[in-house]
Amino acid sequence: MPLIQTLRLGSPRMGLPWAMLLYALVAFALGFLLVGWQDPAFAADGAGMADPLAVAINVVPVVLLALLLLVLTRRPLLSLGVTLLLLYVLYAASAMKFDLLDTPIVATDFVLLGHLGDGGNLLLRYVPRSAFASLLLALACLVALACWERPWQRLRGMRRLFALTLASAFSASLLAGVRPWPQVYAADAGEYQQWSPAVSTLHSGLLTTLLRFSWDTTFVLPEPDRELATQFLRAHAAAAVPTAGGDAEVDGRPDIIVLQSESFFDPARLQGLEPDQVLPEFRRVAAMSRHGDLWVPTYGGGTIRTEFEVLTGIAMRYFPEVEYPYFRLTATALPSLPSVLAAHGYRTVAMHPHEREFWNRASAFTNLGFDEFDADEQFGDAPRSGWYISDEALVDHMLGKLDDAKGPLFLFAISMENHGPYEGFPNADARRIAAQPVPAGAEGAGAERLRGYLYHLDGADHSLGRLADALRKRTRRTLLLFYGDHLPALPLLYQGAGFDDGAKGQEQPVPWLLFDSAHAQAPAGAEATSSFYLPALLLAQAGIDDHGYFNALESARRDDRPERAWTPVDDPALRAIMQLRQRGEIR
Repeated sequence: MPLIQTLRLGSPRMGLPWAMLLYALVAFALGFLLVGWQDPAFAADGAGMADPLAVAINVVPVVLLALLLLVLTRRPLLSLGVTLLLLYVLYAASAMKFDLLDTPIVATDFVLLGHLGDGGNLLLRYVPRSAFASLLLALACLVALACWERPWQRLRGMRRLFALTLASAFSASLLAGVRPWPQVYAADAGEYQQWSPAVSTLHSGLLTTLLRFSWDTTFVLPEPDRELATQFLRAHAAAAVPTAGGDAEVDGRPDIIVLQSESFFDPARLQGLEPDQVLPEFRRVAAMSRHGDLWVPTYGGGTIRTEFEVLTGIAMRYFPEVEYPYFRLTATALPSLPSVLAAHGYRTVAMHPHEREFWNRASAFTNLGFDEFDADEQFGDAPRSGWYISDEALVDHMLGKLDDAKGPLFLFAISMENHGPYEGFPNADARRIAAQPVPAGAEGAGAERLRGYLYHLDGADHSLGRLADALRKRTRRTLLLFYGDHLPALPLLYQGAGFDDGAKGQEQPVPWLLFDSAHAQAPAGAEATSSFYLPALLLAQAGIDDHGYFNALESARRDDRPERAWTPVDDPALRAIMQLRQRGEIR
């Protein structure tokens, strides 16, 4: 039988079950080749050299998808083409994420598919232009195939319904992890590690890891230890919270600004770069502010993880199944820094010069208690630096809000200028980029990306200095909490130049400072802390007593000494109280 007739299930003498079996075998063979070629667990050896069982169980979802598409479309060649294209795109996307963040695609990443229209341009900028051409060619071929290929006539009526029921049942049971699938996937020779998707993908394969992680991380809110939480509150919530900023009755309620600076990091931590080469304005402002190292719950991306911790005082470490908190942990009203400040008479405003729906921020900010959210439409034709609206334009918008305020204002601003990719961006001064310092020996793509990063980091640094100077001139006392959300995604550089302390990129802190316009003076020394402690620290500096959760958190913060890979003091009690806080049971 000719191959084309075989793939189209065109033999009139072949019964439906045998035709479907033949089609499944063809899909398996093609999937086996593609998985063996593209999957990082097997690509080095090739499908012929890798463990065939490990490759085969990665191919099972491919076969089920091809069969499901076959029943839905009745076009065998088109179904195979769509299946293999989706598989190839999945591997390409995972490879890009590996390159930037040292981690593969995980099941929770698929929640972003519904938000590509809100911020898809940001993600697409990481895709090489050559990939767009290949994708368009593949899509054109599929469209032509859809027009040319005739539906398989025998797959109709009750037979089609029966086949659809079987294909759907097998697919649903696989996605849900119904027995015996967990036993099948536990039998591979790979090394699956639930706590490390990167290690598991490199040993067991991407599709196996995706399935097993989705089974193991089905989200159920953990049950808090209420007794432990009660004991913690009794021990800490009533503790006096001394402020470093003076008497609130004398100073009044200060305006409060939190500026989350995209990918803000101190490059002097890299081998070959010195403090006097980078961040002059940050160092100037830090010299008259509380400041230090900040340990955050994400690396190279995942901004909203740090953002969630700062706005809520709830640590992501106590919700390990949650990758993106604005999709899981803010579905209903949640007590937070803005809601506490609103109860003290503050108008609460968030601003971010990007799409308001990206990361589900619009919904999350409403549930966190913000009165207003200024997104890209409020910035109009503001000047851009690179791909995004500049930090200078963001500072202009912030100062305008402060000038227009009729009472105490809480302003939470999220910058965009320093977001990657760090090469090939428009609206740039080529001479300034070329003049950026790089460590000796850095070359190629790593050096080029570092120069692009430093170019935008210089803009963020200058904007910080300008903002602090403007706040010092105001008659109203103003607090400015400034911090980086995570390290920039520059893995090529980190692997090459490395860090002065010898630790990995995932183990580095970002900087933070708290500037008080009424008490600008040299601090006693650097203070290391964690992002989930920042809101309590900020309220204490402002002299605002919430008579509850944040008082207890500030008391715990003063007893803690965050550092690399540390476990918080009172870790079990913090877990209990934060899980109850997320449920809304502790105010």
